[in-house]
Amino acid sequence: MSPEQLKVLQRLSQLFEEGIAGPSQIKELSSLLAAINQNHGHSELFPHTNFAHSRESNHKV
Repeated sequence: MSPEQLKVLQRLSQLFEEGIAGPSQIKELSSLLAAINQNHGHSELFPHTNFAHSRESNHKV
């Protein structure tokens, strides 16, 4: 997350905490989170996690 993204996230967080966030802030937060997720990817957040469903694993019963 860039320093700019962090500042925007903190500002939006404050608005939500105060209960004054509206639809435009919800859209802004959604766009911000999508950008952050796209930049980092799931591998950085969960480096040792296999997201394959247990039924799809190589383990045979």
